[in-house]
Amino acid sequence: MSTPTPGIEAQFAQAQALWELSDVARAEDVLRAVLARDPGHEDASFLLARALQTGGRLDAAARTIFDLCRARGFPAELGRRAAQFIQLGQRQAVAADLCQATLDRGHSTPALLAVAGNLARELGDFARARGFYLAALDAGVDLDVHYVLGALAHTLRYEDAAHPDFARFEVHLRDGAASPRAHAATGFGLAKARDDLGDHESAARVLREANARVRSVLPWSADAWDAAVEARCRERITCAPVPARSDFVPVFVVGLPRTGTTLAASRLAQASVARDRGELRMLRFIAGQLIGGGHLGDAAALEEAAALYRVHARQDDAPATWYIDQDPLNYQYLHVVEALFPNARIIHCVRERRDTALSLWSQDFAHAECAFAFDFEGIARYAAGHDRLMRHWHRTLSLPIHTLAYEDLVADPVAAVERLRVFAGVPAAATGATHAAPIVSASVWQARQPVYARSVGRWRRYAPFVPELDRFARAD
Repeated sequence: MSTPTPGIEAQFAQAQALWELSDVARAEDVLRAVLARDPGHEDASFLLARALQTGGRLDAAARTIFDLCRARGFPAELGRRAAQFIQLGQRQAVAADLCQATLDRGHSTPALLAVAGNLARELGDFARARGFYLAALDAGVDLDVHYVLGALAHTLRYEDAAHPDFARFEVHLRDGAASPRAHAATGFGLAKARDDLGDHESAARVLREANARVRSVLPWSADAWDAAVEARCRERITCAPVPARSDFVPVFVVGLPRTGTTLAASRLAQASVARDRGELRMLRFIAGQLIGGGHLGDAAALEEAAALYRVHARQDDAPATWYIDQDPLNYQYLHVVEALFPNARIIHCVRERRDTALSLWSQDFAHAECAFAFDFEGIARYAAGHDRLMRHWHRTLSLPIHTLAYEDLVADPVAAVERLRVFAGVPAAATGATHAAPIVSASVWQARQPVYARSVGRWRRYAPFVPELDRFARAD
């Protein structure tokens, strides 16, 4: 007599229990059995996708969620949530296709249109992004949730003050019911548009208001940052590094945000066979676990951490040997990099400090770790901590570190990138090949433009209106 098959919900409960016990492999088997019986089981699909992401199988995770939407007929709200899930796994092209499949069936919401716009922008299709954003605005998108106006400003370069976007920005900024954060997002967009027109005085005035609004809801502690820097300088790896592997060479592009890290990483990926993983963020997670758990002297823990990083860098697309991680804040953990990957290469991006400070202050950052950027005092304290850490790493580590000046990169990008390629030891790419990742950082607009030098010395145009820049004159 055969054993009766348990009900689908009982099977799913079993998978959940296995997941909570960290038995990912068995959880995956049970979840696949559930989906074989019910391809439209939403909870099972998302849990399976999370399990696949845990193992670095981001293509498979994206396909799982796409298959769910297909089985359910591509409903609009599920399509939005599914697209955002896939987007977080840096499979923007799949997420964009999912949005389009949903819209093609006549299933649309303002929020879905906003997400579709974000995906198109990250893929560099600014005209398409603009169309989605305008459709979202016409459909009444909630600007307190989706900062569409700020994003809209980064879909073109403005040449005429009569452009209708300026009226859109001003109307929202006069809306007394909008949240401070939403007002700030629109303000950053308006400032960018004013800058395009060369109206630096007006742009500076708008930026002061926008930064003040963000500071009111997103505080940053300089004292906590100083303590974190001090802690990094005291930490020591007390066991031998993990043995290097010739089939895996990570290239970390680090530095203060807005110093050209995204540009350097994307250009290096275009010129070489290295695989660009964007701002991977996995090293920061691993370093936090090792430091917080007191494992910096545990050889087994370091081995496990190195294996975990490799899984998330390699993922499940075509294999490579060199992988670019362009998370700029990885500079905080270069001692961990040396312990995990003694064959790693570090590219440290630097830029004239007044230009850096102005660019930070002009940018609407989405992540709390960049909350220092909304105030010049915060920028100064954060930059001082960065400088101290980099001096410390140069003194105490044997990792090869190549310093790349932003000014050199934009003055002669071909030569600068070739120096990076040779330093990293990466073979050149075949003609027409590209391995660059979607750009999801705050530099999504700038990094997609042709390389230009007009951002060098940009601080001079703002000096009459932003005297705080003087304090950074000797920082370099």
